[in-house]
Formats: sequence, C-alpha cells, structure tokens
Amino acid sequence: MKKLLLVEDSNLFAKAIQRQLAQNNCYEVFHAATYEQALELLEQHCFFVAITDLVLPDASQGEIVRTVVGKAIPTIPLTSSMNEVMQQQISALPIVDYVVKSGISDLFYAVRLAELLLTTDNMPVLIVDDSMSSLSSIGALMQPLLFNIYTAKSGAEALKVLQEHPEISLMVTDYEMPEMNGQELVREVRKKRDALEFPIIAVTGHRDPQLGASFLKTGVNDFLVKPFSREEFISRIVTLVNSREKFKQIDRYAATVDNYVITSSTDENGIIRSVSQAFCDISGYSREELIGRNHNIVRHPDMPDSLYKDLWDTIQSGCVWRGEVKNAKKNGDFYWVDVTIEPQKDRQGDITGYTAIRQDITNKKHIETLSVTDPMTGLYNRRHLSSLFPDYAAKAIEQGALLAFLIFDVDKFKQYNDNYGHQAGDDVLINIGTIMQDVARRHDALAYRLGGEEFALLYLSGETEQALSCAEDMRYSIESLGILHEYNSAASVVTASFGLFLSTGSSDLEQCYQRSDEALYQAKESGRNRTITFSE
Repeated sequence: MKKLLLVEDSNLFAKAIQRQLAQNNCYEVFHAATYEQALELLEQHCFFVAITDLVLPDASQGEIVRTVVGKAIPTIPLTSSMNEVMQQQISALPIVDYVVKSGISDLFYAVRLAELLLTTDNMPVLIVDDSMSSLSSIGALMQPLLFNIYTAKSGAEALKVLQEHPEISLMVTDYEMPEMNGQELVREVRKKRDALEFPIIAVTGHRDPQLGASFLKTGVNDFLVKPFSREEFISRIVTLVNSREKFKQIDRYAATVDNYVITSSTDENGIIRSVSQAFCDISGYSREELIGRNHNIVRHPDMPDSLYKDLWDTIQSGCVWRGEVKNAKKNGDFYWVDVTIEPQKDRQGDITGYTAIRQDITNKKHIETLSVTDPMTGLYNRRHLSSLFPDYAAKAIEQGALLAFLIFDVDKFKQYNDNYGHQAGDDVLINIGTIMQDVARRHDALAYRLGGEEFALLYLSGETEQALSCAEDMRYSIESLGILHEYNSAASVVTASFGLFLSTGSSDLEQCYQRSDEALYQAKESGRNRTITFSE
C-alpha cells in the first residue's frame, strides 16, 4: 500500500482527514503535528503524496511545503486563509492544488485529490495547442498530478498521436489552431471515442458564449476561457477524471454482470430484448439467436403449464415472481435456475417489459434429484411423495378440487421375470417409467415408483371423469407398448391394474394409499388391466 504523509497540527482537522481517508483505505497514513516530526518521517519513509498545513508551530513560513516539494512528492497544501500574495507564492510551486480549510468539509477535497493521484499516476493525456507557451503552462499545471503527458501542435498531429497511442485517456485542446481548429478536432475524435470513456477539455481566449455552447454540442466535456486559475483548471480535471473512473467502474461492473450473471429483459409480450453473455453461455444460444425471439425458446417440456400460468399472472399484475425453473439448452440438454422476474414500468405505471435475474442451481437440483428419484426409472420415489403430498392436499382444499391418488402395478410381473429374465423385467419397468412421465406431463401430475412393479400418480382434478381419464390414459399407454407377455391372464402383452382414490384433500397419505390399494385389489380380482375408483 502506498504511503501518505499528513502534516497537520490541528487534532480536529487531522482526525477528520484520517477518517475520510479510511473510508476507501487507499493509503497507509503517517501523521506529523510538527515540522520536526515531519522531517523524521520523511527520512524514514518514501511517500507517494503529502497533505500538509502551511503553518506549523515550529515552521510558520511554509517550510514544510517547500521541503516536501523539493523531494518530488506530490503535495496538497492546507491553509486557514489565502491572500493574493500567498496565492501567488504557492501557485509558483509545483503543487497538486491547495485547499483553504474554512471547515471540515473543505478537507474532503484534499482527500479526493490525494486519492485521484492513484488514478492519474502515469495516466496518458494529450495537450493540443499551437503555442509553445500554452503547452508549457498547461503541462506545468498537469505535471504534479503525475500524468504522462503527450503534446501536439495541431489538430492533424493530435489525431496522429491518438492513433499511435490509443491508451491516451484525456485531452486538453485549444480552439484556435492552423488547418484544423479545436472544434473540428473534437468532432473527429468523437467519431470513435465517446465522452464518458474519453473526456475532453477545450480552452480558448475568446469570451464568446456561442463558441462555448457550440463546443459543448460538438462533444467536449468542459470548456475554459483563458486566462484561468490553477484552482479552476485542476478542479475541472478532478471532476472529469473522477467521472471517467466512475464510468470505468460501472463498465467493469457491467462486464462482470454480463459474464457471470444470467440476466435477460423482455418486452411486455415476452420477446427478448437483451441477454447477458452468461445467459448465452449456459443456454448454448448466441445473442443473435435469442434477441427478438420469445423467451419460451428455452422452455423445457418438463415444466408444467401451471407454473407458467402462475408466473404470468404474477408479473402481469405488477408483482415480482420468484421460483425454480428447468430450462432447455440449444443442444437438448437442460439446466436449472433460481429466477427472479421483475416488471419494468413507465412513469404512468404501465408495464413496459420484464427483467429476469437467474442463479444456476443445476448442481443443487442434481443432488436433490438423486435424493428423491428412483435410479432405475428416473421417477420420483416414495420419500418425495411423502414430502409433497401435504402441499397437494392443501391445494385441493384451497381450489375446491379433487385430490387424485392413482396406484398401479404390472399384471403378473413375477411370471414375467421368471420366464423372460430379470433384465427383461427391468426393461419393462424402465419403459413404463418413460411413458409415465409423458402421461404425467399431459395431466399435470407427479409420477412415482413406489417400489418393485408398483407405481403412483398424484394430481388434482376438477371432476371424477377428468381424474379417470388420466388413469385410462396411463393404462392404455402401457398396453400400447405391446411388450409380449404370454403368461399374463389379462392380455398377451404387458398390462397393469389400477386403483384410483379421489378425496377433497382431507385424507392423509396413509388413508389415500389404503383406499387406492383396496381399489387396486378389486381391479385385480375383476380380471386385471382395468381401473377401479373409490371416492371419499
């Protein structure tokens, strides 16, 4: 960490400066209250910058400033008052700038100057003026700020210097120059570099308000009329460099967000307006493939329609929606994200679009999936059924819907295993698991393997016929697999028997399982490959 020398005999002012410096913690601060203490510190340390009072108890004629400047340390003098003679004397020294400490708030400017030196140290700048004396005087003002100064005597030369040194970060240009004046130079520069990234100060001897306005419209950041004071010039430089640094910080932050935060914005209809690079990276789509498309380009078929209905109902009402969503990649793979979607509104409160921020939770969901799924079929396991059942029962009561609990098992599965082999039996279970997921999607249900050849579906239904249609869809889908089963008394192919129990949501899982199992037993006793329904 660079070192700062603070020489101030007022304990109040010294503490105020130290507190302000501590906010950003850019410097290791060494404090001296007297000239003698300052000399000792100067012998012991190499200082990057000094903030020092002009008048000290043991040196009242500004000796400390001349000493520090003599050691080529950028110096920011402090004074309680400033008359014309003192101003001329101090301005003749190569200081950064001076500060009149009429109050504690004035000291903060000294801190800003000291911190600014960390930015301006070796920062390349360009001074453009056809007058050698002007080049020299402006250079003398800028040199204490540790700038790396380039010069040019004409607009054409300036353009050449900028081309050869694209790292130049700031330009000060005169107005009156041969061949190409300052305004024409600025116009050319602004074709490639904007005002936030590349500040420009224009100077002129003309006191013409129209010229100043014209210069500002051309693209300069600030405008000075000669002759100007050190204080005026340095304060403009400080403001511009600070603004540029804030722009760079925002730019760096934006780049970080773009690279690492999965964000997107859409219009009110869900058409993508912008996406971050992180969004492109995780989805596999390029920006060109995403912008202008509906956001459902990344919708995964596993996600139920009810989730998106809730999402749109929430954000179209002006509220923020949060949830976990499984999205599809371009290559057919998938990823999980924790999403927050916030409506964007105009001054009248009308929704103009939506902004979404996502966190990649694919690994988390993978771990969760391993704990709640059956490894053979990929269906949910009994543990997951136990954890979700209370929520489904509560929804049934809230919505006035029927809670449907459907269980089934493969007809004569033991005989199938005994005659076709256990590997063939496993293949049957895997095939059933696959089509079961398709049926579950069609009926907005959750699919489970309870164990062995026993499976279950949990879903909500508006009426008995609708609930039964899901069961029959599942039964028919299994039979339609056409897997040969010569030892099945119900058919010549693999089939299953079903027990469906419908409740209002007041029955617990054990009761639902018992009643469904009774219905399943009746389905087997009645000839298998059929559905028996019990109602609460």
